[in-house]
Amino acid sequence: MNILMNTLFVIRRLLATAIDGLLVIAFTLVLLAISALIAAHTFPAFAVPEGMPLRQWYEAIALGLAPYFVITVPLVWLLYEATLTKVWNGTTLGKLLVRIRTVSVAGNISFWQSSLRTTLKILSMCLLLSVANPYALVVVLVAFLALPVFTVKHQFLFDLMASTMVRNRSISTAG
Repeated sequence: MNILMNTLFVIRRLLATAIDGLLVIAFTLVLLAISALIAAHTFPAFAVPEGMPLRQWYEAIALGLAPYFVITVPLVWLLYEATLTKVWNGTTLGKLLVRIRTVSVAGNISFWQSSLRTTLKILSMCLLLSVANPYALVVVLVAFLALPVFTVKHQFLFDLMASTMVRNRSISTAG
């Protein structure tokens, strides 16, 4: 029964991360699209050449922006999660929706602790995405997801390294 409850808690954490990830990716896409639009209207070299189909021009711009997207998403995620975790008392929008929050093992989380945790979290996701062999990926994912199921405080490796943990958000009794 305890393993089932721990697994459900880990699923809530993964759902919060997915929500935050989608928000960060959407924001980054909008940011890059606005940048491309401004560049296209500011610099003549980026304007649509005569006779070129608009779709082909958009594809070329998207391919040109892909490296910036790969670099920008982790930076935006770091700023988003580290800042909101500190300012919103351990929550991000995703964590707010699933009613969990990040805390330090010693109490409230500091900005530097939140930054370290988020950096380690992003690095662990990058490492997971870099596993090319599907069988190896399954083994790594099972090990990665099993750790918080079997630790007392439901901590992923990045939580253990940053001395943080995620717990249920307290229901406010004010009012």
